[in-house]
Amino acid sequence: MLSIRDHYLEHLVVRGASSEVWSGLRLGPGGFAVPVALKTLTTSNVDSAEHVRAFLAEARAASVVCHPNVVHSHELVHEHGRYWLGMELVRGWTVRALLAALDANAQSIPIPIALTIARDIAAGLEAIHEAGLVHRNVAPDNLMLASSGRAVILDFGCAAWHVTERVRSTPPTVALDLPYASPELRGRLPVDPRSDVYSLGVLLHHLVPRRGNVPFFLDGIISRAIDPDPARRFPSARDLEIALDLVAMREGWMCTPTYVAAFLADVMRTIPVVDAPSRAKLEAQARAKLEPASRETIEPVPPRAILEQRAAAPPAKPAPKAAAKPARPTADGSLIMKPRPRTGLVGVGAKLAERPDAPKPRAPTGLGKTRIRLLRH
Repeated sequence: MLSIRDHYLEHLVVRGASSEVWSGLRLGPGGFAVPVALKTLTTSNVDSAEHVRAFLAEARAASVVCHPNVVHSHELVHEHGRYWLGMELVRGWTVRALLAALDANAQSIPIPIALTIARDIAAGLEAIHEAGLVHRNVAPDNLMLASSGRAVILDFGCAAWHVTERVRSTPPTVALDLPYASPELRGRLPVDPRSDVYSLGVLLHHLVPRRGNVPFFLDGIISRAIDPDPARRFPSARDLEIALDLVAMREGWMCTPTYVAAFLADVMRTIPVVDAPSRAKLEAQARAKLEPASRETIEPVPPRAILEQRAAAPPAKPAPKAAAKPARPTADGSLIMKPRPRTGLVGVGAKLAERPDAPKPRAPTGLGKTRIRLLRH
């Protein structure tokens, strides 16, 4: 393992066009070790003054935001001739991986879970905006769903300060996920926090693709968030979050992070937990699930041979019963519950006699005109 000033690098998680992310440990005295993620420039860009300036700007932007729904940056280290940004290690899946897994299984996300994810992202965006920043790249690859059920915003590479006036510098379009970029970003016009509101509205539109059966006011919220005119959108991420809260409370769609975590564990059980976004790997795994499995050619057996084979075969023993599994949520949000075995009295008369260890009932005792049958347990 590589050593970087009280850090040990374990393995490369993802490599992008200009930077890469490693998982590692932050070490201290007495066996102190904290899992961290370390972001740095790739070898080909480490000597580029332009890329170094952009990386330091990203580190400064990420350092001013502290919120549960935004990845937390711990420190900036200069070692081995390059900068390393120490960040919180978020274990889970990207929103891109969730959408790919749902498409591969022809499933849809339950609306309560979709709203919970969107509300988490809106809360993180509000913290970013209050710090004086515009994220400008709210897209499925930059949004992690932690295995605990928490949504986390990543990557401040396109973030810019807006403070007192609207941002006038725009990132190159190659750095953006264009379907989620606002019209003003695509047109290289000045942007403000309403640009991030638009991106979140597009994400919510993809999380709830079939809106025919949803309340009309939820459809109105999504339509307002993705309005091409910024003046007609929600003025802030907080206002969008409040609107989603009201819909969730009105319809009884409030759910906890633990329920979201259980849903993710059920849908993503075939896709390994990752430490940072790895779009190519996760999409390849989702596509592999769609490919038909190879089948061996089996020659048909004549019916007579089947009968002779069954007659010669010894009687099969009953298979042992599998251990009962705890209830878990399914992709549609419902729970699979197994009935509990009944205890105590299981029946009277003929039903009681079906139990081989059941005691025989006593002879009826007459009490006047009343006849009582006593059952011994």
